[in-house]
Amino acid sequence: MNKNVYLIGYRCTGKSSVGRCLADGMGMAFADADDIFEQRAGAFIAEYVAKNGWDAFRDTEAQILADLCRQTGLVVATGGGAVLRPENVSVMNNSGIVVWLTARPETIVSRMQADPATGSRRPAFGSDPVFREVVETLDYRTPLYKNTCQIEMATDDKDTDRICHDLVSRIKIG
Repeated sequence: MNKNVYLIGYRCTGKSSVGRCLADGMGMAFADADDIFEQRAGAFIAEYVAKNGWDAFRDTEAQILADLCRQTGLVVATGGGAVLRPENVSVMNNSGIVVWLTARPETIVSRMQADPATGSRRPAFGSDPVFREVVETLDYRTPLYKNTCQIEMATDDKDTDRICHDLVSRIKIG
């Protein structure tokens, strides 16, 4: 494949699990931008942000994404905030197909609570209760996700295999 597939969306919408499945189903390699960040930084994202701040995190995230966009044949699970930087949107759209995985706030919060890694690895954005934070962040990011993607896929009430099957039939890579 001479293009990549980028999965965007809020945390716990399935980017990593769907990405692995999609890569297998399409005969592509899988890359998780958050995992790459943590390997390079030698720290969880939450620890890095607490020590260095959001701007430093976003700068490094943008560099990782730019590096991935120079490769081909990848399914990339991006960080949930990758769409906050226009340069990230540009490099993704110029090197592949962008798929937005969506989920209702209730689904996201339920998945966050069920995933023990979410609390220790991912930083909160503020001190608001989790549900309100999810709703407010989605309100802000939804137009960015929508304007970035070519394909939108809801992940509520669907298992990973079903989502992958549906996406494989919709993704056309030349």
